[in-house]
Amino acid sequence: MRVYLHKIKRKFLHKCMDSKGIVFHITGLIAILWFLSRSGTKPDRVYYPCQQMSMTIATGYIAFWAVLWGSMFFGLGLWMKRAKHKTTAYFPLILVVFILIFSTSSNVYADFFINKDDSPVSWQSVPNEPIGEPYGVNPGRVVWVWDPDATEEKLSGFWWNNVNNDQFVLDDMMAKGIKGLIGVDNEEIAWDNLFKHFNINHGKGDIGYQPGEKIAIKVNLNNCWQLLSYIKIDNDRDASPFVVKSLLKQLIEVVGVAQEDITVYDASRPMANWFYNRLYYETYPSIFKTPEFPNIHYVDSKGGMSGREKAQPSNEKIYFSDGSVIRTLPTCVAEADYLINMPILKRHPIENGVTLSGKNFFGTWIEDVAPIHDYHRSGLIMGNPAPQTDLLAHEHVGGKTLLFIGDGIYATKIDHSTIEKFQMYPFNNDWTNSLFFSQDPVAMDSVMYDFLHAEGTNPIEGSQNYLHQSAEPTLNYYDPEGDGVFLDYSLGVHEHWDTNDDIFSTDRYSGPENNGIDFLPVYENRSIKITQPLPYHFYFNSKKMFRSFNTLVFGEIMIKTEIEKETNNIDRVAFFIDGDLINTDFDAPYEWIWANPSNGKFTLEAVCFFNDGTSVSDKILVQKFF
Repeated sequence: MRVYLHKIKRKFLHKCMDSKGIVFHITGLIAILWFLSRSGTKPDRVYYPCQQMSMTIATGYIAFWAVLWGSMFFGLGLWMKRAKHKTTAYFPLILVVFILIFSTSSNVYADFFINKDDSPVSWQSVPNEPIGEPYGVNPGRVVWVWDPDATEEKLSGFWWNNVNNDQFVLDDMMAKGIKGLIGVDNEEIAWDNLFKHFNINHGKGDIGYQPGEKIAIKVNLNNCWQLLSYIKIDNDRDASPFVVKSLLKQLIEVVGVAQEDITVYDASRPMANWFYNRLYYETYPSIFKTPEFPNIHYVDSKGGMSGREKAQPSNEKIYFSDGSVIRTLPTCVAEADYLINMPILKRHPIENGVTLSGKNFFGTWIEDVAPIHDYHRSGLIMGNPAPQTDLLAHEHVGGKTLLFIGDGIYATKIDHSTIEKFQMYPFNNDWTNSLFFSQDPVAMDSVMYDFLHAEGTNPIEGSQNYLHQSAEPTLNYYDPEGDGVFLDYSLGVHEHWDTNDDIFSTDRYSGPENNGIDFLPVYENRSIKITQPLPYHFYFNSKKMFRSFNTLVFGEIMIKTEIEKETNNIDRVAFFIDGDLINTDFDAPYEWIWANPSNGKFTLEAVCFFNDGTSVSDKILVQKFF
């Protein structure tokens, strides 16, 4: 706290000339007036995207003043009762002026964590020199799944709005990643092999998942640290509810895990409503809210909102090897049979580090995270021990982790909150639209690190020190269980790629033959897209009317498609409703009129079959009436 206050003091004078605070107040007032004027006479307008945006800004602005003035007058009342001098009568006026200057100068919203004046020294990584020992069914395998259709190139509102994320594409990417990691074409077989490999290596025998076993999923909600995090609505990059939902579907529908045996958690942060609601319900926002995952346990640091449970301490501890602190694991981790770690492809502001799977485990204990930061900073110097290695080595943390899934759908460049498009090939000024899969945390973080480094977002060498430490641990140092048994084996393989090879080439890393990373890119070089109806639009008799919170169709509609690549190799396009074949078109432009009366929610799918026997497909969830 002392460091934060010092930064506020240091920046106060030049921040007073900043216009961001003034814009904040003007925007807040306009949002309130706009919302009241538009929705006052027609309450149904609250579902319009523009009204949702204005309601979000207005709510944040009102909450800001409620907390600020409420706290001020409560404390001021107590102070004035005890004051003995008449001059105290002038104190409220002075304080009001100070607060107005302070808020309009943006100091209230200053980013205490980021030093944007840092100028890290660039360095060049040495390619194809692996260290450590690869791990997994296919040792050291990292699957990179890329699909630019996962998101909208031009965002509408916040990145986590439904309209900006294609759940069907993300579901497909999740399935491809799991299958690619094991090297099979069947999702059920892939998961079974994954569990069997884990259980064999943990002395449980050649068995797959058993009913009743518990799985805890660590998500990254690092930006939800504010007092009002539950109701906060902003564009900060935290865990994607859509990516997490894709994983939950796999665990429940493919593996057969009961909802009550799954926990989604971040023990250090509140779980914001925008994230929770999009997991809990099939679709959110929606007129008819249907729960999809109501029996899953959602665990956070406060347990302060409906459906969220407060993390409870267990008897298991983390003994950080620098001797600084001892931390307590929550029961949801200590009692879990398996963990799944879901880091995000983003840079961290502390000394230009990274927020990948090692750092994502910082939300896996009950107490405050800040006392670990000094150890973390020290670990950003090459050769120094690092706290991420303690976590990856701990028997109840990294030791229980079945799978690492890197969320690179939207990446960051300058910090851990601000999403930005990548300029490097193949993104070409688009969102990164990527997912990463591995059983080897060192290998996966190495690949994700290389993507950040290649984009120029994370140039300092020390930010990858924990990967060296985890691949080749400092002997007689790491004892995260505090039982006197030191880590004496590699936690995975670390390697940097060779940029002379194409990014889609498996030769970019040295591969299994040279005991390095087994890199497997997965991507579509041809696709079909349903162009009518478009997601989150309202249609009346095939005419597109306006944006909506769902894809709504009244009456008949012409289903249109667009096929990319190899258009001269198409055999047919088939149309399915909820998995049932409805129509087949053998001639361009591959359309079909959905005219029969239908009422309810339907999954519309278009499948393009090529002459070589392969196929591609696209899906959309449609709510149709008449």
